[in-house]
Amino acid sequence: MLALAEGTPIGRILRRVLVEWPAARLARIERGAVITWALLGVIGLLCFWFLEEDGLRLFTMAMPEIAGWVSMFEISALVDALVVTAAAASTLRLGAVRGWVAARLPIGRRATRARRVRPVRREASNDDEDGAGLALAA
Repeated sequence: MLALAEGTPIGRILRRVLVEWPAARLARIERGAVITWALLGVIGLLCFWFLEEDGLRLFTMAMPEIAGWVSMFEISALVDALVVTAAAASTLRLGAVRGWVAARLPIGRRATRARRVRPVRREASNDDEDGAGLALAA
């Protein structure tokens, strides 16, 4: 109908109501709102997945409260917290942390076993007893 009645007054009204007004409303949606609704949808799906119909009832009763909590936190604050955590974790060395934990927890220490010492076989210092000295001289 929009294509057929393009230049008529009815066509202009239909275009304004069916195309321009919804496009203007959709253009005002922000990224944070999309993330919030997607997060609420995931929470609702998880409630339904685990608790079935009771989960949906619980979710519909708690949805206004959940939406308030989710919209209270800015995404940039969460990203900043993750970046600070990653930076702090990258400054620590794994060996230093392992040594610190091992020094404070007796669980991490290995039991030391006594090594069996094998006697070292040494040749006699006097080669003449074997007669090897005479064989070399000849």
